[in-house]
Amino acid sequence: MAQRFTQKFVVLALRAFQVLAYAEGALLPSILIVAIYHWVTGKADVLVAIVGATHGSVFTAYILIVPLIARLLRWPWRTTSVAFSVAFIPFATWNFERRIHQEIMNRINQPS
Repeated sequence: MAQRFTQKFVVLALRAFQVLAYAEGALLPSILIVAIYHWVTGKADVLVAIVGATHGSVFTAYILIVPLIARLLRWPWRTTSVAFSVAFIPFATWNFERRIHQEIMNRINQPS
């Protein structure tokens, strides 16, 4: 059974992916810095909890949206595996999004 996505849904999903990629790229190093500060000083318990929960939520959303984006953009398995892998490297999602930015924009601007 073939699924046809509406153009509005495609645009929303691609924009969500872009936002999540940039948020994940910033939150991973943020939680590392806050955690190191906490380990060294013993302070910032609340900050660790807030940044940690935010990072966990964004990471989960990013990992869940990658298969959808892979299907929408018809990525080969290697590109999809890179999309998953970059979530574990600080700032790498930014670089990945920049590399596929034109592909995303072409799909967003595609007539319905």
